[in-house]
Amino acid sequence: MRPHRLRVTAFGAFAGSEQVTFDDLDGLFLLHGETGAGKTTLLDAIAFALYGRVPGARGTARRLRSDHASPGTSTEVELEATIGGRRLRVTRKPEQLRPKKSGVGVTAEPASVRLAELSISGTWESKSTRTGEVDAEIENLMGMSAAQFFQVVLLPQGEFARFLRADAKDKEALLQKLFGTDRFSRAEDWLADRRRATDKEVAAAEGTIAQLVAQVAQAAGVPVPGQAPAPGQAHDPAAALDPTAASDPATWTAALAACALAERDTAARLVVLRRDDLDRALASRTAAGQLADRQRRRRDALTRQAELQAAEPEVGRLGPAAAALSAAGRQQQSRAGLLEALRAVVRQAAAEDETAASARIRADALSAELDRGESEAQRRREERPKVERARGLASQAAAALPAAQADADTAHRVAGDCAALLREHAKRGRLYEAHLTVREKSLAAQTEALRVRTARIDGMRAELAAQMTDGSPCPVCGSIDHPDPVDAESFPPVSRDEEDAAFALASDAALAAEQAGAEVAAIDALLGDLAQRLAGAGFALPVALADGSGTAETGDAATLTDSAAAAQLAADQLETEAARLRDTAAELAAWQRELDDLDEAIARQRTRLAELTEQRSAALADAHAADARAADRRAELAAQLGHDQDLETAIGAATRLAEALIQAAAVADLLADPDLDVPLDPPAPVAETAAAVEAGQQAHDEANNSHGTAQHRAGQIASLQPRLEAALAAVAPLSERAARIRHLADLANGTGNANQYKMTLSSFVLAARLEEVAAAASERLLAMTAGRYSLVHSDARRGNAKAGLSLLACDAWTGIDRDTATLSGGETFLASLALALGLADVVTAESAGTPMEALFVDEGFGTLDEETLDEVMNVLDGLRAGGRIVGIVSHVSELRQRIPARIHVRKSRTGSHIEITTG
Repeated sequence: MRPHRLRVTAFGAFAGSEQVTFDDLDGLFLLHGETGAGKTTLLDAIAFALYGRVPGARGTARRLRSDHASPGTSTEVELEATIGGRRLRVTRKPEQLRPKKSGVGVTAEPASVRLAELSISGTWESKSTRTGEVDAEIENLMGMSAAQFFQVVLLPQGEFARFLRADAKDKEALLQKLFGTDRFSRAEDWLADRRRATDKEVAAAEGTIAQLVAQVAQAAGVPVPGQAPAPGQAHDPAAALDPTAASDPATWTAALAACALAERDTAARLVVLRRDDLDRALASRTAAGQLADRQRRRRDALTRQAELQAAEPEVGRLGPAAAALSAAGRQQQSRAGLLEALRAVVRQAAAEDETAASARIRADALSAELDRGESEAQRRREERPKVERARGLASQAAAALPAAQADADTAHRVAGDCAALLREHAKRGRLYEAHLTVREKSLAAQTEALRVRTARIDGMRAELAAQMTDGSPCPVCGSIDHPDPVDAESFPPVSRDEEDAAFALASDAALAAEQAGAEVAAIDALLGDLAQRLAGAGFALPVALADGSGTAETGDAATLTDSAAAAQLAADQLETEAARLRDTAAELAAWQRELDDLDEAIARQRTRLAELTEQRSAALADAHAADARAADRRAELAAQLGHDQDLETAIGAATRLAEALIQAAAVADLLADPDLDVPLDPPAPVAETAAAVEAGQQAHDEANNSHGTAQHRAGQIASLQPRLEAALAAVAPLSERAARIRHLADLANGTGNANQYKMTLSSFVLAARLEEVAAAASERLLAMTAGRYSLVHSDARRGNAKAGLSLLACDAWTGIDRDTATLSGGETFLASLALALGLADVVTAESAGTPMEALFVDEGFGTLDEETLDEVMNVLDGLRAGGRIVGIVSHVSELRQRIPARIHVRKSRTGSHIEITTG
């Protein structure tokens, strides 16, 4: 990577745009300026353009925009560089706030990037504007990550002095970041994972074996080899005889299987013997049970025979012969059948009794209904005269209603006209007064109009008189003599408009007086019409009102008011009477319907009473007939029984005797059976044979259980034995493989005895890289120290620290390898610079051969004397001679005389600026 041009805008300490062309600086240049001016900011800009971030703690602050920049200036970095043989231009903007294009306030503008390449034709061609694509492309061309670039190109202040004196852990962290030894760490982790996995496989296999051994011991009922037997657990004879049972589970299992088979065969033979004993006991119990059943049946038959003879003497009289008992039983059954037939006669008599009772109940109900009917008929006959009188009154009201309604209507009209006459009379008074007022105003307006006209004529005369002079002709008569001219001051002028206005007012007043007079005339006509109608209706009016002139006095008006009130009262009374007659007449149809309904109900009631009387007579006749039939049935029953006893009692006695005789015949047949010809004493040995069967069954069950247990134990051991042998065969190769993997994992992770330096695989690789770095750094350190110092790699351990990551300073003057911590400040700077340059060479070689043609060294030169500074400058000149661009960031003033090409950064209140001296 070789930079050609860098432009920064509103970045860091720079408020505006500043540009550096590296091609003009002749390879080696000095970057100097005041503290805080922004020297390191230029290096940050290069890093930001390439990787989108800046090194060190400044990268965590995420604040790249200049505080001095104006709001409208956008922060931007543009870098032109040759990377991997391609001329590229990278333009980056960080995320920043900018003013809104519309409205007030600010808005967040996301980060952006543009990558362009210089074509053969000399024009820039855009390659990408996507951040991910640009970052991947640049990192691929650079051949190193941002962290590596920050360490080998931008040599930071004090970083390599700290690395030189750092412990093994810190060196390992930095070297891993630079050389990317993650693949070796992953190999260590993979081997550790494989070790844990194989250990788990072996542990699982051994657990399977232990589980199978425990299952065999559980199946055999013996303790696991090497363990004390549990309480109640059998002792293992095979384990007692074989002292290798715990170490050889296969042999121990085979011995247990043989013992289990022998126990199974012995238990099978015992089951056969116990079955024979049980069969004999069962046969004895069956014979005893049969004898006990015959004895019970004979005892029950004798007991039943004695009970029947005691209950029915007829049974004892006939003796034990079954045939005689059976014939007597059939005879009694026939008699019971004949008696049963007489039940129908009893039921017929009872039915006739129920018929008679039902007929009497019906007759009683009809009698009650007859009584109610008679009462209802009497009530209706008494009610009919009242209804007839009400109908007559309603008929009379209907006849008088038209005349009464006509009188009420006439009275209402008279009252209405009288009220209207009173209202209109009062209204005429008001209109008449208004007419007089308006007429007076009209006369006054006409008088005023005539006065204005006269005044105007006088004014005109005065005007003519004012214009006449002696000897001039009069414009009216033509005379030149003017003996009596009008005085203009006595007759002021009146305009035509004033005259027209006065006559307009007079005309309006006359029109208003005419309209008021018309309204009075209309009221007078209405009053005359109302007076004529009232006079025609016979209503007496005051004389002044009767002629319709409307000129009545105040007393006449009061009389009219009283007459109107009296007319309204009479009209209301007549209307009330007409309403009463109307309501009464409205009930005429209802009273007529009620009278008709009452007559019809009386007729129906008379017919119904005749029907009820006939029905009651029929019901009483039915009751008498049913009583006669019931007496006939009872006489028939008494003739059939022949005794003074109840039918049910006779049927019960015959039935019980028949059943006793038949049962006695059955008992006689049973006692005659030869199978029941057994002695009742001694009783059958049922309890003894049952106890023998129970004992035999228990012994047989115990033998069966023992045989089942032995057979199950033998089967379980037989099924577990091949599984245990297979598990024992499988665990051996697993253990061998796990041991090999454990050895490799311990070796790679530095934990095994075979790794004498206790160094992990990744540490070993880093130690090799550090050895290469020490060799490359020693070449430059020897040149800068006149052949005195070089750096050597050491594998020695310090305490518990990892071995292989130590550096020593070899002093050629004493021949002793010293700790780098014993070097002076200047010597430390030289060693650190040499280490940084050597590390850059090794990292560049690791980065697929991508040449790093730029190097920036930040500070440290102030600790060197003049002679040593010459040596360092010679080394840096050697880097420039190799084609590199070397930038030195320093405050040392002597370097300004030694290095002609300079970039001077000046700071101010408005931001920093750059001054470039090309030399």
